[in-house]
Amino acid sequence: MAACAIDAPTDATVDPRVTVLSHVPGPAMTVLPGQLEFPRADNDALLDLRANDIVVSGSREGFLRKVTGVEAAPDRIVIATTEADLSDALIDGTIQGSFGGEGKADTHQLPTIGFSVTDRTIVNNPYMTVKVANAALSLSPEIDLDLEVENRALSLFELVVRGKLRGSIDLDIDARDITAGPEIMLWQSPPTYFYQQLGILPVVETVTTSVRLQIEVIARGRGRIRINAGAIADLEAGIRYTKATGWDGIAELDLQATGSIPEASVTSIDELGVRAWLVARADVKLYGLAGPYVAVGPQIDLVRDLVENDFDGAAGFKGQVGGELKIGPFNVLRALPELMLFDTTKPVF
Repeated sequence: MAACAIDAPTDATVDPRVTVLSHVPGPAMTVLPGQLEFPRADNDALLDLRANDIVVSGSREGFLRKVTGVEAAPDRIVIATTEADLSDALIDGTIQGSFGGEGKADTHQLPTIGFSVTDRTIVNNPYMTVKVANAALSLSPEIDLDLEVENRALSLFELVVRGKLRGSIDLDIDARDITAGPEIMLWQSPPTYFYQQLGILPVVETVTTSVRLQIEVIARGRGRIRINAGAIADLEAGIRYTKATGWDGIAELDLQATGSIPEASVTSIDELGVRAWLVARADVKLYGLAGPYVAVGPQIDLVRDLVENDFDGAAGFKGQVGGELKIGPFNVLRALPELMLFDTTKPVF
């Protein structure tokens, strides 16, 4: 787990209702869903808070909340709160961050994804057994995050992941009359926190990276197959919003892909189709709330050709963005458009 400060412009206009709580969560402040608790000693100034004031903390993943009420007891002060969004606290301002690599502004290192696994059974039930014979994925991601608020409204948002990704997947699948599509979390990093200062307002971005496997299998009868795919990709992947154009995807890809079927036993099956995607995913959150994600990685897609009694299949690369973002004059959590950035395959068997 890491905590990094990032230089940022300070010419921001912050709402006068904002109070920055400099206490570190712990004995001095207890953070609970819907309320904050403080010892009464030395904290009487908090009794001046009123409903609709904004309280913010820049410790760990931070928080940004709107006050709904304040109660005083002999030994403690309880502040009732609801979640606020950045436009409650920030009237005008710009955030620019670059994490990993050598991007703009101050750059701070993200954990490198260096995942590998062998001989792991990830699904085992009466209908399907899936074993990862081998899988590996490496990426040293650079993430650029730009966000601009004008008159409390979002005027610019951009999240871009850049880097070289190397990935390979080798699956052994035994399917018995099933249609299923599970997603399995294979690895997840601890959160990394990045702090920026806009005037008096601390802004906290939490970045988490993970590796997941999404697999879809359709089988009529019983069949067993082993498939593998690999990809090397230089990529830019992300999402951008401007007032003029709305939401758009950012997608640049230079790809090499391979795939094969080392073995198959399909004599007792009428239909067999497999689609698998090994995903490197980066999630970015503001103040620990839901935020956008970018997911990229190698994919493989095959179906049994009953006429030729063999398989038609392709290997390639897939990438998408989505998530949620809580910012704007209506103070609601909005789903970002889920955009397919890449869905590239080429016949390999």
